[in-house]
Amino acid sequence: MTSQLSQNTASAVMVMSEKPSEEFHNEKTIERHKIMLIFPPLSMNERYSKNVGDVGGHLPPLGLLWMASVLEEDGHELKVLDCPVNKWSCEDAMNLIEKFKPDMIGIATITQLLERAKEMSLAIRTKYPDMFIFVGGPHVNVMPEESLTETKANVAVVGEAELIIKKIAQNLNAYKEPQIMKGEMVRDLDSFPMPARHLVDMGKYTALPNTYKKYPNVASVITSRGCPYTCTFCSDANGKFRQRSVEKVITEMKFLIGEYGVKEISFWDDIFTMNRSWVLEFSKKIKEEKIEVLWSCYSRLNLVDPEILKAMKEAGCWNMFVGIESGNQDILDNVKKRMTLEAIREKVKMIKDSGIEVRGSFVLGLPGETPEKARKTIDFAIELDPDYAQFTLCTPYPGTEIWNDYEKWGKLNKGFVNYNEWQPVFLPHGYKDASELKKVHAEAFRRFYLRPRYVWGRLKKIHSKDEVLRHIKGLRMVLGFV
Repeated sequence: MTSQLSQNTASAVMVMSEKPSEEFHNEKTIERHKIMLIFPPLSMNERYSKNVGDVGGHLPPLGLLWMASVLEEDGHELKVLDCPVNKWSCEDAMNLIEKFKPDMIGIATITQLLERAKEMSLAIRTKYPDMFIFVGGPHVNVMPEESLTETKANVAVVGEAELIIKKIAQNLNAYKEPQIMKGEMVRDLDSFPMPARHLVDMGKYTALPNTYKKYPNVASVITSRGCPYTCTFCSDANGKFRQRSVEKVITEMKFLIGEYGVKEISFWDDIFTMNRSWVLEFSKKIKEEKIEVLWSCYSRLNLVDPEILKAMKEAGCWNMFVGIESGNQDILDNVKKRMTLEAIREKVKMIKDSGIEVRGSFVLGLPGETPEKARKTIDFAIELDPDYAQFTLCTPYPGTEIWNDYEKWGKLNKGFVNYNEWQPVFLPHGYKDASELKKVHAEAFRRFYLRPRYVWGRLKKIHSKDEVLRHIKGLRMVLGFV
């Protein structure tokens, strides 16, 4: 259901496991450096493999900003280069490096951007041979040796990077030799400060047209980490769930409203409703403190019920993104979704009845699929009639269960540049070729979004000029896929 783009936490080889020492917070032992964190260049056309126009969709790199805030606590001077939102090229980034003159550079490495991360790292290594470079992120987590070798970094961080990078920054000379280092899972998320949003221009970030209700400058917030579910196509599967306190999240919301004038928030947790009592307490707190803000979230259908939905709606929740994936029970079973079609019908209706809009995620090209079964998924999407439907293509990232046994189900192209969930890199045995899968993908957008009932339903909900512009952007994006 989720993309690696929402996981940009920077996360001949010796593997080392590090834990903070007793002197970890001793001010006298901490070196202070100029540190630059980089999210590599990525255009909207590259992200979607389509010409979708200027639809927005850039969100702050919360992973890098969280790491930056942790490093700032130790007195380091930080700079964050978010290349996509600023439309910066590798050359632009090199010019900014020259101006800042950092002692240490970290590069976020997701699978789709592996080549860009390599390009950036090698350019830095060529111009600044002694620069301390570390790489981390979803791709490094599952292919650390290759990532370390190909980027010529000093350190490849596997797992959650904040605590280990604090350790490394205390004494760079001790970690100069190329090595893989295992990050330490952060058990107490409340121990972290808020993400260092002051290091980016928050005014440049705008959400996609189907992910905001009135105000495009949506702020993204994460209240938890880890998804314990086992979906075979998802790179977030089999995680350890941890959650921040309600008080910490409420404090961050108030800060965003007061400091940046935020009116909408998108919670980017893998499963926002994982902890039912937490959500009820959170919703109650918003009402008690009269926090006026619209918000949306991601969740699983089996983790909602009328009581929790009512509380969320009254607290300002307007939209929920849920993974439906397929309209075929055998395919849901193949990918270990642990949901039945009937349960999906029941829960989608439940959310809609609560007054919360539904964004449904559907994945085409899953193991066991044929063009006929794909059309059953499109039929199912039309039957459920969510407010928005997202049709992506199965993209087995390295480390997922499908990646590990793809030959059982089909063919896999391991050219990572196309690992964006919009290009057919995995082809189930039931398809003749990639062209057939691409045609079904375009058909899904056409049949769902261009049907008269849907178009009329959206038109009836338009009540302002801003909503007209939002729907025009949405239509432009749909036409890009059709």
